[in-house]
Amino acid sequence: MTRPARSGPTVAAFLLALTLVVSGCSGGDDTTGRPVATGGTAASGGDGPAPLATRATLGKITGKLPKPARQKLKESVTAVVDGWLDAAYVGGDYPRSDFHDAFPGFTSGAKDDAHRDRALMSNQSIGKRIDEVSATRRRLRIDALVVHRRPAGVTARFILGFRTSGDLERTFEVRGRLFLIRNGGWRVFGYDVSKGVTQGGKR
Repeated sequence: MTRPARSGPTVAAFLLALTLVVSGCSGGDDTTGRPVATGGTAASGGDGPAPLATRATLGKITGKLPKPARQKLKESVTAVVDGWLDAAYVGGDYPRSDFHDAFPGFTSGAKDDAHRDRALMSNQSIGKRIDEVSATRRRLRIDALVVHRRPAGVTARFILGFRTSGDLERTFEVRGRLFLIRNGGWRVFGYDVSKGVTQGGKR
C-alpha cells in the first residue's frame, strides 16, 4: 500500500520538481567516505541487546554543497527519519494501542494523512498482539536538491526490517520514500510507503 500525503499546489509542484531533478541528474555522491550510524531507541525490555542503528548515506546531490554541510544534512535528516521509525515501529513499550505520537517531524497535513494510514505508517494494527520489537535492518539514502549552497528539499529512501515477539511472531519490512522540506528544521510533508510480512506467514 502506498499513499502520498495530501498537499497544496505549491508543495506538490515543489515535490514534482525535486523528484525530477534528483532522479534525473547526476549530482555529486557522498564524499565523506563513510555512512552515518545513528538512531534507534531501545525496544521494550531495556536489558536486551543494544538497538540497531540506522546506516545512512548520501545519494544524488543536485547542486553544490560543501562537505561539512553534507555531513550535517545527513545527520539532520537521519534524526527525523529515525524519530518516526522509533515512534511508529521499533521503540516504546508493547503491547500497546496508543500511537498518537507516532509521527514526530511530520507537517500537520502529513501527520493527518499518516494517522488515517496508521495501519501502514505504524504498528497500530498489531500493537496489542506483540510484546517486543527488534529491528533487523535500518537503511537510509538521502537525495537532496541544493539551492545557493543550501539544501532546499530531500527525498529520503529507507528500508526498515523488524521482528516481533508475543502472540504475533513475524518479520516485517517497511520501505519507501519520505519527502522533506525545511520548515523550522527538516519536516516530512509527503510519503510513499509500503509494508509487508517477509517471514512467518500472514498477519
